Amino acid sequence: MIDRQQQIDEYVATWNETDPDLRLAMIEKVWTEDGHYVDRGAEARGHAQISANIDRIHRKFPDRIYGRTSEIYHHRDRARFEWAIIDPAGRPTFGGVAYAKFGDDGRLRSIIGFFGQIPDAVR
Repeated sequence: MIDRQQQIDEYVATWNETDPDLRLAMIEKVWTEDGHYVDRGAEARGHAQISANIDRIHRKFPDRIYGRTSEIYHHRDRARFEWAIIDPAGRPTFGGVAYAKFGDDGRLRSIIGFFGQIPDAVR
């Protein structure tokens, strides 16, 4: 069984990788082939679309860091955690909560992101 804490932390790391080839390799490691990401502004299916969505956010919010701002709470094949995108001065640009579902092989099958209150600190 793949460690879910590690999977979420590696997922978070994909949002901070600016090299498209390295990011795609990271995504292939943590996401199932049919992985599905959705939030109020985006929907992406599969490795290439997930990577393209991250690239879109990098262009829209340059020099930002994506960070987990809470513990990871697990229940069966699901998890939830809070997150934020941080500007170069260390201030959250925006944040929210993400709900994850894992596939049978332990990789991420889906992430649903909700925007919400900006957290006080990033882990």
